[in-house]
Amino acid sequence: MSPPTPHDDRPILHHYGFSPFAEKIRLALGIKGLRWQSVIAPSVMPKPDLVKLTGGYRHIPVLQYGADIYCDTRTILRELDRRHPEPPIDDATRRPVATAIEAWAERDLFWPIARFVSGTNAERVDPQLHVDRAMLRGKPTPSVDRLRTVARRELSRIRPLLPLVEGMLAGGSPWLLGETIGKADLAVYHGLWFLSAMPIDCSSELDPCPAVRAWMARVAAVGHGESEEIPAARALGIAAATRPAPPGDSVADDSLPPLGSQVAIRPDDYATAAVEGRLVRITTDDVAVLRVDPELGETIVHFPRIGYTLKELR
Repeated sequence: MSPPTPHDDRPILHHYGFSPFAEKIRLALGIKGLRWQSVIAPSVMPKPDLVKLTGGYRHIPVLQYGADIYCDTRTILRELDRRHPEPPIDDATRRPVATAIEAWAERDLFWPIARFVSGTNAERVDPQLHVDRAMLRGKPTPSVDRLRTVARRELSRIRPLLPLVEGMLAGGSPWLLGETIGKADLAVYHGLWFLSAMPIDCSSELDPCPAVRAWMARVAAVGHGESEEIPAARALGIAAATRPAPPGDSVADDSLPPLGSQVAIRPDDYATAAVEGRLVRITTDDVAVLRVDPELGETIVHFPRIGYTLKELR
């Protein structure tokens, strides 16, 4: 593995171009005005470098600071705010409403869009993408005709939702929750961004929503900060050459295994491998698992509590 650049503390984002959740974090890096390192990961399995780094987690994006690995956009945004407080993205005053909007946007809005766009583009993308995404959900690979049928069905679900976003912008504020961009904007935007992320552009569905169009242009203008592409081997070398930061304080919570337990954690909604290690931190929002890899040494992998199942290994 390649050695790291000495004293290089820039974040490393593991992502690929058409990933909407990665776009959410690329924009967050832009809001912060950060210089960051970019590792382009495969969009389908196998992903040997990524799963080596995470201990089995295969989803994109993943954010890396040395030997601390942050999985899922919710945990990533919190860590970006902790390390780079200004300007805040998930600020305390707007957090309850922004979190509710995020949950709605990334469930009720995003998934119909994802199925609509993917089905519309069924013959224009790598067939392995359909195989991979079906495996993620433990289902057989759908036919192109089935994907087209699903796309038509999902469009009927999307059209009633877009006026709701238009209505969120009716008050005249530039952003969904006031005068500064925040978590709610990123959560709603990245699903709508996906409408034009594949070869067949589906964004004409936004034509009846001029306020949404103008708002999306403002979000896009934020940009992605300044990035430098590096090979995955260098990112692994950085993890191997550093030690994770001390985990920090934990909260008492008897709904989870006790600190120090050997645990396995995995996303709730996907048929994917669990990450195993020793539970070293519990907060209200996140958990951290210490892993020891023969080549990387100690790493700490951080996950959100919401949307993940944590089990003690006996």
